[in-house]
Amino acid sequence: MTEAHLQVVSREKVGKQAAKLIRRDGQIPGIFYAHDNDPVSLSVNVRDLEKVVHSQANIVDVKFPDGKERKCIIKAVQRDPVTDFPVHVDIMGVNLKEKVRLTIPVQFEGMPIGVKDEGGILEHVIREIALEGLPLEIPEHITVDVSGLHLGQSITIANLDIPNVKILADGHQVVANVVTAKAAVSAAASAEGEIAEVDKTENAG
Repeated sequence: MTEAHLQVVSREKVGKQAAKLIRRDGQIPGIFYAHDNDPVSLSVNVRDLEKVVHSQANIVDVKFPDGKERKCIIKAVQRDPVTDFPVHVDIMGVNLKEKVRLTIPVQFEGMPIGVKDEGGILEHVIREIALEGLPLEIPEHITVDVSGLHLGQSITIANLDIPNVKILADGHQVVANVVTAKAAVSAAASAEGEIAEVDKTENAG
């Protein structure tokens, strides 16, 4: 399991203007909360935060200004929709003996037979999955081997084996499949059509 550490600083001033000034100093405003604590406003160095996020570590040792450390998870990172720069972080304290819900990335390995020998295209239908379990038993990611897939075959949630945790998704949901090029184009067109309909509805409103 990847180890991650994060130093946070107490934040007395809150509000949009205060948050703006904090970001100018290379810090990101945030909040810490837990079942046994009142919410605490804080800030964290943006580089340190990004390093932890990209490490994919589930459990982070967060060090507070009083020198105490606590096991936490990065519950959410809000980002600017244009620049993708982090603008706020939610940090949640956890009890290692209590179950939590986390979303982890899905990684794929192998070249499907249906792509290599049968002219198909591999579709990654989902790229993350929600799990429930004890913090130290939830993996940082799950690796799915797609090398055995033939054209027309798929891997579903029910095919995944993640010990000691509960998968919070329908077992019939497709994780990855191998389809014909025509089917892939059709699916993409359908998705674009749905987006266009949503835009029309929003503009009409």
